Amino acid sequence: MTKREMKKFENLLLDEREKLLRSIRNIEDTSRNESGRDHGGDLSSYAESGTDNFNLETALNIASAESDRLAEIEDALRRIENGTYGTCEGSGKPIPMKRLEVFPAARYCVEYQEELERQAKY
Repeated sequence: MTKREMKKFENLLLDEREKLLRSIRNIEDTSRNESGRDHGGDLSSYAESGTDNFNLETALNIASAESDRLAEIEDALRRIENGTYGTCEGSGKPIPMKRLEVFPAARYCVEYQEELERQAKY
């Protein structure tokens, strides 16, 4: 992989990291505001509270998935720093550019990833 290509993927990863950080912050801010709301004591307020709790749980699940994705991106940026980016961690083969363009944080080539998924089924 050329330095120019490496820089392209680094920029993609940095942009994605910024988007995820903003999204996570928004979810955290929203969940803080939602959890502090008081709905009173009537029956409709209990329904509203249940809806708020469901929305909060959904938002926290999304934030958790985004945090996992953020960790993958941070790991890919470390691989760029240490010169192992673009090399399959399982087989040692180069990860095709097409795969990295679709999933810049990829750790494995498609063949090795499929093998891991097959093994996970058993």
